[in-house]
Amino acid sequence: MKKVAIVGLGWLGMPLAMALTARGWQVTGSKTSPDGVDAARRCGIEAFQLVLTPEIECEADELATLMAVDALVVTLPASRTVQGGEDYMQAVQNVVDTALAHKVPRIIFTSSSSVYGTGSGVMKESSALQPESVAGKTLVELENWLHDLPGTSVDIVRLAGLVGPNRHPGRFLAGKVGLENGGHVVNLVHLDDVVDAIVLLLQTPKGGRVYNLCASKHPARDDFYPFVSKQLGLVAPTFVAEPEREAGKVVDGSKICNELGFEYSYDDPMKMPLE
Repeated sequence: MKKVAIVGLGWLGMPLAMALTARGWQVTGSKTSPDGVDAARRCGIEAFQLVLTPEIECEADELATLMAVDALVVTLPASRTVQGGEDYMQAVQNVVDTALAHKVPRIIFTSSSSVYGTGSGVMKESSALQPESVAGKTLVELENWLHDLPGTSVDIVRLAGLVGPNRHPGRFLAGKVGLENGGHVVNLVHLDDVVDAIVLLLQTPKGGRVYNLCASKHPARDDFYPFVSKQLGLVAPTFVAEPEREAGKVVDGSKICNELGFEYSYDDPMKMPLE
């Protein structure tokens, strides 16, 4: 039985923990509150309270148990503020340094397609990283730091916009008027596909890889948002007519399919479940 620890049993981490448990993995994880720990344990996940300030606040024996694993998955969302970005970077480094001290051989880190910035064109894993947001810049720094770590194997997944329970982008623009860049495409990935991809990586011994996770279909914003808003029973947004339509940034998530045989369950954002 393989052992894995998930730092951040949240919107992504908890479904990942349940999926791994169902496949026979022994899973431990962290939550920031006693109530969160209790909720995870009721779901059958061994959980401990871990708070990052950004220093690690965790009982020593519980931290040792958390790090006594074959792999560590870090699923903490990056902060959007400068101060938060600095704290986030330090927090992740503190967690990873602790894992290294406990000789955890494998680390998977969830990054974001925001590392590419908002430029135009197809973004492959080898494309130039030109982040513009605080979160994107912080993630690029972390990715570079993680790649240079000795004594462990690190995989990085760059997530496109996330879709899943209580998180459908159709709600974001509902009712808005006069929106621009209607020709720009959407780059989205469903929670289930992110979970399946991380499970696949954990089952594949080789590390040191970077993969984009994004559905292959990229509908235009002025097609996608009105369609899904109506499907959700909300007021459809409107976009201004633009003489020249540009596709904008297109995140290519096919590398993991070509190299590892991964298949997206939800490869068309228009058909992703309305949850």
